[in-house]
Amino acid sequence: MTDDVISDLKDFITATVSQQSVTLRDQISGDIRSDFHTEIEKLDVKLSTRIDDLDVKLSTRIDDLSAAVAEALDNQSEAVDLRLVDHEARIGALEAKV
Repeated sequence: MTDDVISDLKDFITATVSQQSVTLRDQISGDIRSDFHTEIEKLDVKLSTRIDDLDVKLSTRIDDLSAAVAEALDNQSEAVDLRLVDHEARIGALEAKV
């Protein structure tokens, strides 16, 4: 073998290895991107489901709280109404004495 043949063989091997490396890199990069997108989609579904569950729980708690506040206001209103009736009766009794 001459030096030119050896040099050509080295160039050929270098070019072949370089092409194969680029092809392999592109395949691996594509696989990683595909796997990444798949995992992101799975996480998105899980996150959406979790957010929906929390939204339902929060809505239920808000409804319970609103009902409790409404009941407390009704009870307070009834107590005030009873006191007003009592005051009216007492004022009426005092006016009758005068």
